[in-house]
Amino acid sequence: MVSALLMWLRLLSALRVAFRQEDFARVLSAGLLLIAVGTLTYAFGADWNFVYAFYFAVATLTTSSIADPELVIESRWLKVFTAFYVLLGIGILVEIGRRLGMSFIVAREETAAAKRAGAEHGEAPRPREP
Repeated sequence: MVSALLMWLRLLSALRVAFRQEDFARVLSAGLLLIAVGTLTYAFGADWNFVYAFYFAVATLTTSSIADPELVIESRWLKVFTAFYVLLGIGILVEIGRRLGMSFIVAREETAAAKRAGAEHGEAPRPREP
């Protein structure tokens, strides 16, 4: 439980750093829009409910290969859509992951620098901000 809480705190710190970047919000928005487009396309094109469509869109983009065997694309145009969806989507998700990874590193360095600065001035270490 504690490690999960610490993980969420680190993620929030990394997101705070990431949003300071000039265009992180645009890249993240592109990823969210891509998932929304995939969800809507699969919901209406394959006549799936939104939960199945969202699940398939995310499983396809993350290349997790855990798609439900009952969710099968039979339409040719959906197969073509999926090919382009994957080609475009994986690149966007990798960029989001790269930027978040770099933000984790910067957040960790900022925390360490704040601790060092506090120790140099004889202050007690401050608790980390979420």
